[in-house]
Amino acid sequence: MKVNRRELLRVVAIVAIAWVVLLLVLTKWQRSTRARQAAAEPELIHYPGTEDIEEQTSENLGFRKYWFHLDEAYPSLSVYHFYRNRLESSGWRPLTSGEPGWIRQSAKDKGYDICRAVWLSPDRLFQIEVEMKSEVDLLRRDGEVVDEDREPGIEVYITQRRSLHPAMMLQPTPREPRGGEIELPR
Repeated sequence: MKVNRRELLRVVAIVAIAWVVLLLVLTKWQRSTRARQAAAEPELIHYPGTEDIEEQTSENLGFRKYWFHLDEAYPSLSVYHFYRNRLESSGWRPLTSGEPGWIRQSAKDKGYDICRAVWLSPDRLFQIEVEMKSEVDLLRRDGEVVDEDREPGIEVYITQRRSLHPAMMLQPTPREPRGGEIELPR
């Protein structure tokens, strides 16, 4: 069977045009999907005076982060109070109850006092983490800390990301017993 060269070129041209059209449609669909996702992402709130700090971002992961040095003495919680007031008034919920405390993490001659707080968005799809860190040089004698020299100020890291698994963040809903089931006391 002899294949007509003109017919073969016509088929190849039609397949190439169809491929280009398919790629254009997929590109347009992907852009509109990204635009919807970006519109659904909540605004990352900046601490007063840090609005001009550049953020680290990853669109695919829904990740935004920035950090700054706070010129306040340890154990300041002013950043935590700012975020608590702004987020909770907008419907964000804290992941834990109560005010967070500072926790010491030590390594050889260095120590870090760290305070963390996490809030979930009203739809539980995003979370904001506030982490504050104060560094101390530890002076040890005979294996015991006898003195410490604290670096001035506090390093603050603000991170907004998609929740790892929103279903894990949902509060359990009570389930009604189905026909034939017996509800046991808890």
